[in-house]
Amino acid sequence: MSELLAAIAGGTKPMIGMIQLRPLAGSSRYDGDAFAGVLQHALDQAAILRGAGFGVLMVQNLGDLPVAQHAAAVQVAWMTRIAHEIRAATRVPLGLNLLENDVEAMFAIASAVAIDFVRIKVFVGAMVTPSGVEPGRAFEAIRARTTWQASDVAIFADVHDRTGVPIASAGLADDLRTAFAIGGADGVVLTGRSHAETMDMLRVARDVYPQRPLLVGGGVSAANVAEITSLADGAIVSSALKRDNDLFGDLDPERARAFVSAAASVRPA
Repeated sequence: MSELLAAIAGGTKPMIGMIQLRPLAGSSRYDGDAFAGVLQHALDQAAILRGAGFGVLMVQNLGDLPVAQHAAAVQVAWMTRIAHEIRAATRVPLGLNLLENDVEAMFAIASAVAIDFVRIKVFVGAMVTPSGVEPGRAFEAIRARTTWQASDVAIFADVHDRTGVPIASAGLADDLRTAFAIGGADGVVLTGRSHAETMDMLRVARDVYPQRPLLVGGGVSAANVAEITSLADGAIVSSALKRDNDLFGDLDPERARAFVSAAASVRPA
């Protein structure tokens, strides 16, 4: 079973620290950096997050924006090695997201590296995103997980992700039902365009699914983590840990420690 799912079931409200990678070979912004430097940057971020007290980590290829619909073979190879090295260095549950929403690539990596969970940005329905129209990937994700013996890898699916606009949606409640009942998601990720919208989404989700795992995927800070975890089972944290809240900036160890302290104060004993 996924360690993240087990932690949520135990009521620990896990906070997931994000490791954002520099551009990988094959991506739109790759300018020739040696693999060793990209790997060391990732390991340095992992060390800062672990030192601050994060017990769950997640790696994402943020530096590759803008992305294509499928990851290049070399991106998959580099991400596999990076994820393996992070797992070996930290020995904590590790999640994965490829911003290409390439679920076959994600599960190929997950099956090789013992990834604990994947985040899939468009899982059911379809979205208009900055990269174009993105269809739901539930079929490909479930097939890959089944075929490649990756049943312990949990699927956390974004529903109405803030970086896109749903196409012909019947509403958040119906799309949540589709993600769980038809798509087979183990948990969902909810992120509004504002804190107030995120809280509204959480209330709808809790009304429809009182016991299902819900994570917040952005906008979480030391100031609002108490309110968010009153409804959510945990959160994915990035910008709040960086200098000037800059998503593309460097991790600030002091801000990371302050966030972990604030989150620990609102968790159940």
